[in-house]
Amino acid sequence: MNVNLWRRCETLFKHVAHCCSSISKSPDSIRSVGCGRYAFSRPPVSYSVQRYIHLQSVCQANKSQSVTDVSVSQSTDVKKSREIVEAVNTQINSEDLGRLFAVVHVAGFQRKVTVNDIIVVETSSYPSVGTRIRLEKVLLVGSKDFTLVGRPLLSRSVVNIEATVIEKTLSPMVLSFLMVRRRRVRKLRMQKTQQVVLLINSIEVNSLED
Repeated sequence: MNVNLWRRCETLFKHVAHCCSSISKSPDSIRSVGCGRYAFSRPPVSYSVQRYIHLQSVCQANKSQSVTDVSVSQSTDVKKSREIVEAVNTQINSEDLGRLFAVVHVAGFQRKVTVNDIIVVETSSYPSVGTRIRLEKVLLVGSKDFTLVGRPLLSRSVVNIEATVIEKTLSPMVLSFLMVRRRRVRKLRMQKTQQVVLLINSIEVNSLED
């Protein structure tokens, strides 16, 4: 019983493979494919072929109009960007920015800062106390009316943030205890990390270039 069923399935698979190969060779000219009782008829042009022809015609029509559409969209985008840049430059030159804020990348972390803020950075690579430094990695700067976002960073000519090292100290004691059961392992570790305290002196924004 199983042998007969297997033979029938094998014969059916062969007929289906033959039909598929015939269809792939000439999809428009074949009206009847197959052999024996598994033969079937199909229209000269199938729905998939009609859909393909329709999509091709639509794509060609869109392609013929794409050049003008793209040029118009680019011109409108350029006009909008220029208007935005002019509005931002007008706001910057008016010196009515309010309190500026910025997001800076310091020692592997992002910090939101404003003028006269004090931030604590866990690192020992900063210079001595009293040194004035410039924060180079500025991700964002904003005011009450606009916000400038870098991709990923803002240019040095656009924003200038300066800070002063006011203290170099150690963090509070951190205790870490390790115990392994039935191994007689008991380890107590006390650790302090070096910290640098920075005072944000100024955040300046310059005019944008077209």
